[in-house]
Amino acid sequence: MSGATADAGSVLVRPARPDDLPGLVAVHRQPHYFAQRLARQPGLGILLVAECAGAVVGSAFLRLAPAEEWQLREWLPKVPVLSHVEVAPDYRGNGVGTAIIQAAEAEARARQRHRIVLGVRPGDRAAYGRYERLGYVDWGRGRINALVVEYDDEGVRSVGTEPCLIMIKNLQTVSS
Repeated sequence: MSGATADAGSVLVRPARPDDLPGLVAVHRQPHYFAQRLARQPGLGILLVAECAGAVVGSAFLRLAPAEEWQLREWLPKVPVLSHVEVAPDYRGNGVGTAIIQAAEAEARARQRHRIVLGVRPGDRAAYGRYERLGYVDWGRGRINALVVEYDDEGVRSVGTEPCLIMIKNLQTVSS
């Protein structure tokens, strides 16, 4: 789909369905990750899919179950964690990622959650700046070692960690 573009208005972001798996895998690979996320929603959280003209162009996972990292469970209990935000290369830079993030925030609000967190790799200044523009701020407790779950081609799960900067956003509207 080289050269494809979309604006945020032409993108639909919704909870993923089992029939989205082929599209998710075609765009992002990782068949076992997406199959696992689909199988465990809504209990674990919500796998969101962004589509444009019927094609998958992005995704993210909103974890509603307690966070896997002890720091988040202890300091931010019941705060949903947004992870695995991905946009197909041909659709980056035109609002698709923002639409995904805003849909995740709406899902959290609909479940009476007042904050949302996400992690950014320490050296990724571009991502950090994008999230700041969307109202996310550093949580003020330093880096954590975020859990990273990967699956090999046979579906064998491995777990590791990577350093992560945590950013948080207040989802409550402030009226003046």
